[in-house]
Amino acid sequence: MKPGIFRIAVALTLFVAAFIFCTVYFRNNIVPTVMGSAIAEVRAMCTNSVNLAVTAVVGGGLEYDDLFSVVKNEDGDIEMVQANSPEINMIAREIANLAQANLDELGLKEISIPIGTFTGLALLMGLGPDVTISVMPIGSALCDFVSYFTSAGINQTLHKIYIDVHATINIVTPIDEPTITVKAEVLVAENLIVGNVPQFYFGGTVQNGGFLDLAP
Repeated sequence: MKPGIFRIAVALTLFVAAFIFCTVYFRNNIVPTVMGSAIAEVRAMCTNSVNLAVTAVVGGGLEYDDLFSVVKNEDGDIEMVQANSPEINMIAREIANLAQANLDELGLKEISIPIGTFTGLALLMGLGPDVTISVMPIGSALCDFVSYFTSAGINQTLHKIYIDVHATINIVTPIDEPTITVKAEVLVAENLIVGNVPQFYFGGTVQNGGFLDLAP
């Protein structure tokens, strides 16, 4: 092999090796670190959007009797705890729709990350001037009502109702597109039921100390 061709082959091999090393290092060290910072900021924004939706719909509080009714027989014994499905469905839809609208309004966001973070070195994390990257959160929100029965003493059962909002967010950035989940669980009503709560519960079975998902 001629010296000139040999030098070209060596230079090309070194270039390819350096390119592969930089690509692997960037993917394994820099991308996770940078995306970790971006995800933390986006998660905070999305969590706030979901919480605002819940607060806007139920900020004034919900009465237990608006959501459930305790049905008793002629002897005063509890026959069932019945859900007000139309009201529950309406509230769940309002929260889900508002949370979705809040997420859609986020749009394109610019996040500032210190340049030292791009090195992937812990010693330089958070140091240096900021580098701005654009992120686009794209999410979908779902709302469930979750009901818990827990023993509260002899012949007493505490019934708690939570609103459970789940949002799945796809974060579009120039270097990666991770997906995160944002969850908000808010206690909206509770009631201390005196008497034996039957196992029959609005068409399903519930054990004391367990829970029933009331997703509409």
